[in-house]
Formats: sequence, C-alpha cells, structure tokens
Amino acid sequence: MPDPHDQIPSREKVLIIGAGPAGLAAAAALKALGVPFDLVDRAKHVGGIWNEEREDTPVWSSMDMISSREFTQYEDMLQPVSFPEFLSPGHMAKYLRAYAARHELTEHFRPQVAVRYARPFEDNVWQVELSTGEILIYRAVISAHGISERPHRPDWAAAVPKSVQVIHSKEWNGPDGLEGKRVLVVGSGQSAADIAVDAARRALEVRWSMRSGHWVVPRRVGGVPGDVAASREPSLLGGLNAKIAETVVTRTVGRPADAGLPRPEAPLLEDSVIVSDHVLDRVREGRISPVGDVTGIDQDGTVTHLGAERHAGHLRYAPDLIVLATGYESGADHLPEDVVPRTASGDLDLFLGAFPRGRDDLVVLGQQRVAGGVLPVLVEQADVAAYVLAASRDGGSPALASFQRQRAGSESSVPTADTDSSGGVLGRLSGLLGSHRVTPRAASGTPHDGTEKLVPAVDRDTLLARLRSVRGLFE
Repeated sequence: MPDPHDQIPSREKVLIIGAGPAGLAAAAALKALGVPFDLVDRAKHVGGIWNEEREDTPVWSSMDMISSREFTQYEDMLQPVSFPEFLSPGHMAKYLRAYAARHELTEHFRPQVAVRYARPFEDNVWQVELSTGEILIYRAVISAHGISERPHRPDWAAAVPKSVQVIHSKEWNGPDGLEGKRVLVVGSGQSAADIAVDAARRALEVRWSMRSGHWVVPRRVGGVPGDVAASREPSLLGGLNAKIAETVVTRTVGRPADAGLPRPEAPLLEDSVIVSDHVLDRVREGRISPVGDVTGIDQDGTVTHLGAERHAGHLRYAPDLIVLATGYESGADHLPEDVVPRTASGDLDLFLGAFPRGRDDLVVLGQQRVAGGVLPVLVEQADVAAYVLAASRDGGSPALASFQRQRAGSESSVPTADTDSSGGVLGRLSGLLGSHRVTPRAASGTPHDGTEKLVPAVDRDTLLARLRSVRGLFE
C-alpha cells in the first residue's frame, strides 16, 4: 500500500536533514502527530555517525561508548538485553536501523541524498536544493546534521610540514600501523582521552597536550553504570552530593592531578568529565605523558609545548602523527550563516539548544555537547519540535503562543523543577532518567573567545528539565 505522504506536495512537508539518532527521533515524533515529512541523508542507511560504512564517521569499531545501554535508547524501544551494557558502534547501528523499521520511517527515507542548501524566503517557505539536482519547496526544516560536520583545527596546525601526518579526531580509525611511532594527541576532552588510550596500545610514545583539566570518572560505580547511579542521586542531600561523588570517584580511580594530569578547573558535578576506565592507569604507567599547550612548530615538524606543570617551561617533541581532538565548530554548511544569529560568545542563539528565536519553521538538533548520553536530550528536543510544527501548521494554539513567549525570553526563566518524564509524543518509561530535582548550573567547557564558534557544552540535567517543562505546555 503506498504511503499517503507520497501524495503530499513537498511544500506541505517538513524536511528532516540527517537520519542519525536526532533525525530518527524527529521523524518518529512528526509521524505520531500526523505531520508529513521527508527524511534525507547522504549515507546509504539510517544511523548517522553510527553507520560504520560511512567514510566521514568520527567513530571507530573499537571505540567504547561512555553512556550505558539504559541511557542510549529511545523511550518506546528498549535496547535488546543481549546487547552489552556499553554498546559498540556496531550495536548502536543495528539498534537505530531496527528503530527506523519499527516506526516505518524508512518509507520516508531518501538515502544518498545530501542537501546543498536550504534557504528561507518567508515564513514557512524554504527553498532546498538536493544533490540530485532537485529544487523543492518545504514549509519547514529540521536540521539534524549532528556536530561533526565542521572539525575545528587550531591555527598552528597549518604550519605543520607534510613530513608529519596531521589528522582530526574525526579521521581516527584505530591504532593499527602506529608501532614504533610517536604520537601527539591535542585536546582536553573525551575524544582526546579515548584516542590517547587507543594509540598507547601500539605507539612507541604518546604525549597528550591538554589546555585544561577535567575529572576522570569510571564507567561503573559499585557495579552500576555511572550514569544510572547519578540519575538515582537523592535530591534531599543537596550539596552533599558533590562531596559524596568526589569521595567515591577518588577512592575508585584517584585524583587526576595525582596521576599527572592538570588539576580540574571545576567541581566534579559541574565539570565536563572524562569517562574512562583506562586513561589514568595509562598515565601512571608512563604510556601516556600529559603535557601542556603547543606553543610552536619548527620547519622540520618538531613541536614545542609546555610541560605538564606551568613552571616546567617549554619542551620539544618530534611526533610522527598529530591527532587534533580539538572539537567541532557549530553551524551547518547547508544553512545560511545568518539564519541563526550568534551570541557575543560565538554560540548559536538557539533556545533550549534547538530553536532559533523568532522562527517556527526551523529546528536545529544536536548542536550542544553534554556529559553522558545525549539521546534523551535529542528525544525531548524532537518532541517539542513536533508539537511546535504541528501547532504552526494548524494555525497556532495557546500552547504555541506560550512557547513563543518563553522562546523570546531567557532560558534561565524556564522552570527546572521536577517534571513528569512519562508523557511526550511517544510516551516515556517512568523513571528512566530518575526524578531528582535539578539545580541549574553552568557546564564547563573549553574556553573560547567567540571567534572559534565551537559547539558548546551544557549541563544535561538542567537542559532536560527545561525541555520537559516546555513540552508540558503542549500536553
């Protein structure tokens, strides 16, 4: 039986760009509300970066996920119990394909179709050119392209001679071939830690250049996945939670500074933590040597960098490979640069990380980094997006007007008190993310001056609470 959406002209549809976790969440939410849409992706299959067949994926087969199975699933389809507690990229790819099949999203999917540009002409009128050469009109766009489209490279990387191989972390595919070679990993976050550990399996020497320090936490605490344990923290303990958490972590894996890493700049519960069972051990063993910022490049490729401690002065190192785990820049190549204004800090001005202020016909998903599993955030954003697009299609509603008023104001004014996580477009699993009260806090991240336009880090619990509060306007 043909899909009735095929009979609907594109000008009445929403275009979803990207068929990864965010795009699939958006597609399922729109379908649940009867909003017609098309779903496109440059890859052959759904799954986004978790499709290992993609040449541009930033994941590799041996990569360990940092969020547990419980925090890496949609609310209406559990991960199979046969899958490991921490999924491999291959497991995640299978799960996403199964989710698309369950909701019959593949009927709306156009594989190997990229979007060259998407431009708004007026409200609810978007001109879109596809890689097929088609030029179509859509009434709205959900850009679910992810954060790995624009790798950020520091200015000094351009001065590295061709005799030294330089790659971005997006291009890392494992340590094979590194025997007898010296590696420099640059970056302070999760990707840098994972790649440093991976490289240390084969490389002769690995130095890890870090600008700032972060807490290192294990995947499991007392036999329970760390993200699950954190979701069960009792709210009545208040600030005592921070002391308990730091005590548990330091007794389990130790303090980063004691192992030789830079001292964390933020308390544990406010930090963009590194989740790893191995990095501190590799540092203690001397297989990974922490160092400071890169300060210069010689013509022969020798790198000058600060020592691990600021008073250690400048040191020289001749790497065979430099891996830039220096993050990604926000934005999308298919959208005009001015369609989403930026704040003074260079961040995209997106309400709740997804909604451009003043527009009901554009949603940008996944343009924020969070510690732990991001899928719950993407689902909440997709649900709100579906409600907004359904209401705007139907001519508006009191709920849409309330949403527009909140979107025009400050995010800090959005309540972060407990909200019921069992509602939503597709229904929620009661207690999936815990029910503790959220205290608004800022997330620490790599500082920048606004010129780098890096994808920002935010606190996941605060963002989730605000999204649920806004979602409640439509329920």
